[in-house]
Amino acid sequence: MSAEHGPAPLLLGSGSEAADHYRLLATGHEASKILEQAGIRHLAGGGIAVWAYGRRRMTKDIDLFLEHGRQFAAMDILARRGFHTRDTDANWLYKAIRDGVVIDLITFTTGDIRLDAGTFKYLRRQAVDGFEFPLMGPEDVVFRKIYSADETRFHDWYDALAIVARRGRGDFDWDYFARLGSTRVLNRVVSFLFFALSDPAAAENVPPGLLQALVRATGVCSSSNTT
Repeated sequence: MSAEHGPAPLLLGSGSEAADHYRLLATGHEASKILEQAGIRHLAGGGIAVWAYGRRRMTKDIDLFLEHGRQFAAMDILARRGFHTRDTDANWLYKAIRDGVVIDLITFTTGDIRLDAGTFKYLRRQAVDGFEFPLMGPEDVVFRKIYSADETRFHDWYDALAIVARRGRGDFDWDYFARLGSTRVLNRVVSFLFFALSDPAAAENVPPGLLQALVRATGVCSSSNTT
């Protein structure tokens, strides 16, 4: 039986945690609406997207991915609407803060991956606990998680695994995902798919033949036990 396709269940503890959760989403939603009204295209990703597509885990901020070159316009409009904004030492990351909630304004991720026409084509407008966001599609979230994972970000592959496990084959564009992987880090994508096959819920959502095709594309001999 396929995994549940809806949002991951909400797991909250004390009343203060519930209040923090509400403030995080409400502030992130407002920042997103401000940018949208100003014509600054963006997508929500990171922990909020993982909440929507995969699993509930701790997240301390809202990640909004911006079109290239729009970070200063975004900081300007958010500053005029009550957010404290600032640059960081990283040229891919900027901040907007209000009521203790941090909004990360991200221009690109590991491998200089930026938003493009394909990313926007696969966006999903989806409510997260009642707050609607323009979410980066699950295919792009999984791809970025696979690409960005390193020894300091051990949770990324488990985030990606949770998303694959909760999306039915008809609710995840595997052809698009394979194209993303083929142009960047095919070997890492293949490694992740082997990892996904070790999880029964995720394995049933990986199309038969996909892993073999990608393994062949790497030039490495495929094993007879690949899907």
